[in-house]
Amino acid sequence: MSGLLKRVASVPLAAFLLIYEAGEALFRRLVLPAIAVLARAPFFVRLGAAIAALPPHVILVLLVAPFAAIEPFKYIGLYWLAEGKLLLGAATTIAAHLASILICERIFHVGRPKLLTIGWFARGYFFLTGLRDAALAWVRATRVWRAGAALLRRLRAWLRRFFRA
Repeated sequence: MSGLLKRVASVPLAAFLLIYEAGEALFRRLVLPAIAVLARAPFFVRLGAAIAALPPHVILVLLVAPFAAIEPFKYIGLYWLAEGKLLLGAATTIAAHLASILICERIFHVGRPKLLTIGWFARGYFFLTGLRDAALAWVRATRVWRAGAALLRRLRAWLRRFFRA
């Protein structure tokens, strides 16, 4: 029974993750070049160096505070989308993701070496990234994922040919 349950559960899970990962990849591809430009700006270089020089627990507070303020807006945006408030929901979700990338990921990026000196943080970080990697490996091994990924590759190739013509 558990084999059948795994196969049945893998279809919607793989479809959801495929759509989410495709959207995330597109979003990051659009946003990361702008972030790279900002990261090289003198103000942000100095700010990154100042954050990296802080003690680990101070960096943790600097990371948790904006994360706690931003993360709920991702879910609020999804709720508004489900309620049919498409423009408001999409704008909120996009703004929350942008703020998370611009603020939280930058703080984590410059502070990660020091954050990983906090024992419980390092154990939790490596446990969660290992869990994520194992879950993604399992989903990516499913037939549904492979079929969806192949479809996306064909679509991407078609779009490239279409826009070159």
